[in-house]
Amino acid sequence: MIRVVRSLAVGFALACLLLIGLRLDHGAPGWWLPVALVVSTLAVALTSMATALLGIGGTNALRTTPPVDVVVTAEREGRLHLAKVLDISSTGTEINDDPVAELRLAVDARTRTRYTTTTRVLIDRTRLPQFQPGAVVVVLQEKADAPGVTLLQSPPQSWREKAAQAAADDRVARMDEPPEWATPVPAGRDARGLVKIPAAVLALLVLVGFAARLYPVREDITAVLTGTPLLEVSAAQERRVEQEASTLEPARAQEVVAAFVAEAGHSGFLSVGLGSTTATATMPAEPGSDHTDELWWSRGDITRHEPSSIQPRDDELPLEPFDAADVDWGALQELAERLPRQAGFEPEDLVTVQVRVPTSAFDDAGLPYEIIVWGSGPYDDASVTYDPDGEVVDMYGGAKGSEIATWEAEH
Repeated sequence: MIRVVRSLAVGFALACLLLIGLRLDHGAPGWWLPVALVVSTLAVALTSMATALLGIGGTNALRTTPPVDVVVTAEREGRLHLAKVLDISSTGTEINDDPVAELRLAVDARTRTRYTTTTRVLIDRTRLPQFQPGAVVVVLQEKADAPGVTLLQSPPQSWREKAAQAAADDRVARMDEPPEWATPVPAGRDARGLVKIPAAVLALLVLVGFAARLYPVREDITAVLTGTPLLEVSAAQERRVEQEASTLEPARAQEVVAAFVAEAGHSGFLSVGLGSTTATATMPAEPGSDHTDELWWSRGDITRHEPSSIQPRDDELPLEPFDAADVDWGALQELAERLPRQAGFEPEDLVTVQVRVPTSAFDDAGLPYEIIVWGSGPYDDASVTYDPDGEVVDMYGGAKGSEIATWEAEH
């Protein structure tokens, strides 16, 4: 299971890196790549630990000190043996600063011919000199018909004496290396003892993880593969992502304004501006006040600025807020989408819309609010002012010959 997750995470991470390199990762959650890298790294580490510590293959298992009754039973059944350390090596794993070592042992079996096997054991760092090559140790054979043994670091006193005697008379210490008693690999497992998963399956899982990341941008990938310039596809993707995140999206506009009302404690505002991923609102500092405060919304978070950076002039007093409940916030996106056609150019940034108390610059006395739609292109700016019914009040700017430029010239 760990290797399955690892393969999927590796494929996903590779796709993330590819899209970053191609600049086609606009809108992707920033946590996708680091999480995929962390998951794949942890999966590799866990696989290594499973191999090093669990040793599913039998002789490579990490053996812990057995209970006294287990030792007694093994001695009665003739499964306690003397063994000679042929080699000791580090597995690279430590537990509480003590190393997990792999010992290759020549076992002087009491019930069968001598054999060579390996075992893994957690050894107190201070006792490592006792288990160097040539040392005679006591081991417990776990099963009479299998080679797996556990090193007894504190064997019964009688066996401790046997080990000392064997070391002294060279009977075991001078033992030649006997043939290895290989552990049969369980059905369905590989040589490491892990469940067999064909390399082709793991490669397929990498491709599945890779494809899972590419799927959300499949149309952009297809466009690149069919000849559309990469920069053009990247720019189009960025614009699309910005539009999807825009506060002008009808449901999000309602959400933003509801958040403003909740924060303010009332629905009376002097202006509400909706942009790409941010929105602002200006309101009286308190009901009937001649001073104003501001609210900023960004990705679900609201910040309150007290006071506003620009305060009302005397000719703008008294302040007469409009009621946010009277505005059809879901209709503003359509007005914003009209601007490129009206202006004769495609704005470089997302169009912004501001609903505000009418200014004295126009003959709009009696209107509760007006709607300003504004955008900026490479060489021109453009804005359109609407009344609450969506009728044009004013137009300004636009490219030469555009609807806005023509309207301005006529009025």
